[in-house]
Amino acid sequence: MHLRRIFYLFALVLCLLFCLPAMAHWYKVTWVIDGDTIILEDGRHIRYLGINAPEIPHDDKPGEPFGREALKFNIDLVKNKYVRLEMDREKTDRYGRILAYVFLKDGTFVNAALIKKGYAYVLSIGPNIKYWDLLLKYQREAMKDNKGIWTVILNETAPYYIGNKRTKVFHRPDCPFGLRTSLFNRIKFHSKWDAFYEGYRPCKRCQP
Repeated sequence: MHLRRIFYLFALVLCLLFCLPAMAHWYKVTWVIDGDTIILEDGRHIRYLGINAPEIPHDDKPGEPFGREALKFNIDLVKNKYVRLEMDREKTDRYGRILAYVFLKDGTFVNAALIKKGYAYVLSIGPNIKYWDLLLKYQREAMKDNKGIWTVILNETAPYYIGNKRTKVFHRPDCPFGLRTSLFNRIKFHSKWDAFYEGYRPCKRCQP
């Protein structure tokens, strides 16, 4: 009887080790919209969580530096391949897109791969911050190695910047949104490097 229990426990452990990965749901990527958005075979739009890639030209807008490079890298990485989605606390954004951390069958963490190459920066929007520490670590390495976007977006546009500890956004000193930041949540950055290094993202309105 004792040996039978040991056998069952051993079989259970083997199942956990080898069966569960095979049970993961895999979805084929049929289209890549830009550096951080893809479309699956079932039509769902997936927005990568925790990162923001530069914009590509659209709607008569010129796009941002390294937008096309980020798109090409994302295409090479995931198009026509099968991916696994991992959610955080909030599942969709205001546009109805699925928010997810994306993984390839070889274990590649797609969101992190874009950060490592300097094709995206960390986007901290609570409560979806599961991999924030890891992504920030990779961002700091890309910044130090002067990769991708870090060759162009660190040019200073103001004498200092106002950061909001709660939203993890930094602003120009004259930005109305920055000026509304309470003293409790306010932090001053002397450079964009300092702000990005701490995981803050630029304000979409004042575009520091």
